[in-house]
Amino acid sequence: MKTINLFIIVLFNFIGGLLSYSWCYRLFIRKYSTPELYYLVFYGVCYFCLILISIWILNKIKKPFGLISLGAIIGIVVTFISWIVAHFILGIYQGLALNIEVFFGYLFITSLMTLNFIIYPVILLCCHYSFLCIEKMAKNRNV
Repeated sequence: MKTINLFIIVLFNFIGGLLSYSWCYRLFIRKYSTPELYYLVFYGVCYFCLILISIWILNKIKKPFGLISLGAIIGIVVTFISWIVAHFILGIYQGLALNIEVFFGYLFITSLMTLNFIIYPVILLCCHYSFLCIEKMAKNRNV
């Protein structure tokens, strides 16, 4: 059962990553001809973090409202953290001073750019209800 749950988490996060990436590609990459490697590293870091966080959240929180509210916050924060990590990985940062006012602007832009604050709570709800459905089917099968 744990293997199936892990597969569901990875599957829904992969689908969410593709939705988010296609949104970003349509809006920015194709329009401004920016290098696609930057976005691939960004999304790789972002959705790897989201998969790990999903495993923990889905084991701890069982109520849908809690999943939605926490998922929205985490979708914003992980997007922001992934943006910073991607810049360090790609070497774009080159010793710029950490200016918190600039980072809040980037937080807003990257959240709008990736739509993770919408997509990630939906991913958590899909996983949650998939787990409930699988448990119900397993109980009906054993009865």
